[in-house]
Amino acid sequence: MKKYLSLLLCVLLVASMALPFAGCNGDKTPGTTDVPVTTAEPEPVFDPADYNVLSIEDYEDKTMLGFLAQLVGFLSGYEFAKNSDGTAITAMPDGWFEMCNGPYAELNRRNKHTDKLLKNEETGIWETWNDDDFSIDILNQYILTDMYDAYGTFASKVIKDDWIKYNVWDMGGGHRTYGAYGLMSKYFYLPQFSGSSEYGNQYNVNGEPYIANETLGMDAAGMPEVTVNMAEIFGSATSDRDPVLWLKFFAAMYSMAYFEDDVPTLIRTAQKVLPEGCWQSEVIDQVFALKEKYPSDWRRAVVNAEKLCYQEKYDMDSYIGESSINCSFILIGLLYGEGDFYNTCKIISLAGHGGDSTTPVGLGIVGIITGWNGLDETSKSIINEKVWQDGKGVVVNLPLGQSSGYYMYCQGLPERFALTDILAMYKENFESILLEHGGVIKDGNYYIPKSLGTLGGMDTVYVNEFEDGKLDGFKIVGTATATPTAAAYSGKYALQLNGGDTAETSAFVTVSGLDVGKTYRVSGFVSTTARTNAQLVVKTAAGETVAAANIYDQTTYVKRQLVFTATESTMQVGMLLPVGTSAHRYAILDELNVVRIEETSVGEAKIATAAGTDGKYTGKVNIEVNANTAKEVYLKLNFANPVGKTLNTDIRVGNYGYAGAPFYKTGSATDCDDVIYIPVIAKDGATAYTVTIDFGSSAVYLYGAELVTVTERF
Repeated sequence: MKKYLSLLLCVLLVASMALPFAGCNGDKTPGTTDVPVTTAEPEPVFDPADYNVLSIEDYEDKTMLGFLAQLVGFLSGYEFAKNSDGTAITAMPDGWFEMCNGPYAELNRRNKHTDKLLKNEETGIWETWNDDDFSIDILNQYILTDMYDAYGTFASKVIKDDWIKYNVWDMGGGHRTYGAYGLMSKYFYLPQFSGSSEYGNQYNVNGEPYIANETLGMDAAGMPEVTVNMAEIFGSATSDRDPVLWLKFFAAMYSMAYFEDDVPTLIRTAQKVLPEGCWQSEVIDQVFALKEKYPSDWRRAVVNAEKLCYQEKYDMDSYIGESSINCSFILIGLLYGEGDFYNTCKIISLAGHGGDSTTPVGLGIVGIITGWNGLDETSKSIINEKVWQDGKGVVVNLPLGQSSGYYMYCQGLPERFALTDILAMYKENFESILLEHGGVIKDGNYYIPKSLGTLGGMDTVYVNEFEDGKLDGFKIVGTATATPTAAAYSGKYALQLNGGDTAETSAFVTVSGLDVGKTYRVSGFVSTTARTNAQLVVKTAAGETVAAANIYDQTTYVKRQLVFTATESTMQVGMLLPVGTSAHRYAILDELNVVRIEETSVGEAKIATAAGTDGKYTGKVNIEVNANTAKEVYLKLNFANPVGKTLNTDIRVGNYGYAGAPFYKTGSATDCDDVIYIPVIAKDGATAYTVTIDFGSSAVYLYGAELVTVTERF
């Protein structure tokens, strides 16, 4: 048979060789013309000097211990360890530490917890049961796989789809009603909205973003900027608060650890993702100062950090959710561990304190630096016996049946994950992301563009958390104070404006160093008394309003943002209560930030549905989108929602259901600069499509539509 196939191929080859010579010697067929010969563009020359090179073997080795460190840290670490008076036990004795034999791996008399390291009697294999330290990390691998299978690029929609599809149960985030899962399943919220308290998430103070998503850095190894952009959206699914900042910081470290083995350098480089002068950046500086003061005494550093890095939070259990203390302990473990896997595990495990499981976060970074082949033999032996088990180890994805109801598992995923399968998914997702961003896989190596190996920093113009208790530099009209208040969003102080009945009340500070024509974002956490309307405002130096956003009837803190284009190098930023605000009403502003961003137009968006006679829209509104990219972009809508409640909408893209998006209440129909950013992407990669938003019977005002991408670091 092979002989006949070979003969047939020869005949076809001879025939094909004869075809170009037909009609030679001037015998052209009448009416035909010569077909011009075109030369294809030469492929770009591959120059290895343009890339950072990571061998496939090294990626597999580093990622293996990076993920195993999640399980090891969880099974070794102490959390919720309490003294008899209920305070946290910190800086515990060395004798309490046993790798892979901590409170979650045995019935520990010092700190009793549910045992989550159980031997399967049928297989004889030790099995680690799912926990929020790594359950979402595993879920994210399924999400990324589904994302690239469906779209070939990043798509926020798939995060929402898969949280519902895989039926996530998780601490806070998986709450059936008031967590991310509840909001996604009921309103189909995209992750950009599901973590917001303004839209109903009552668990957004939890540390889930940075304990459950930091390994995204292993999906974008050597690409910290890509990592941070992904991490922000994944983390926003469960929070819009400081845990997302900490996530971006730690995820960047995971990504860079493939090429940088100096821990202090990693920390300082990753610090660039934070606004200069913010509290989280101060915590990092405090830890470095403690290391300098107590160079070989990590326990003194822990005891002092617990005091120095504590920050009060509004309406929050400071013991369970105090991110600042927990993250300071992670950093102490990293600095004092000096890159040694065993010592880092011991220090963070014994540091103690809160419920944001610290050891897995820090240990994963050192795991990547070390790699399985570089691990000390003592640690390797313990981990292999209890977790890896020569590649036969598993994570069990079943509920243990805790009375709290937070089972920390995904009901729609397999009941058991083989560790080898999880690692294979990290590798597959990394390759998808690498190739999308111009990387090359060749000769047993990953070639990562050097341009992706640099982490951009925030261009911070102004940060004020009001913790000096002063309003120096503010121009005050009416009554404004920065006195201690239990209602401050963070710390002890916040800016409070009291209504003035017949006059406007305001507080504005002058910010300088703006580049005329550049785009900036003002953000802050704001709360008001009931039915009170406040505005976040930007003015020229002469007092002319340039941009304003509303905060209406928000009796708990919401995060409000306002984007403006600088018309002058020096402008004013602040908050006001309009004329007619009763004297007993007030608004509070905390954590005021001004940073430069770039909003780049990536096409056109046109509201195709005619508005009503009074300028209102009800029912279905079609927006014609023509993008110049097949990647995800933001549909930016300038709106007013005077209904008096958050308006939940259904969104379709083209002919298929897409998601839901909330329009916050603005208090009036005034044309301000209230905007919503809705991430959209066409299912078939088309660049021209229609986005349909259904407002139902409620009325909303739409003043404009744009199609943009947003850049935060430069």
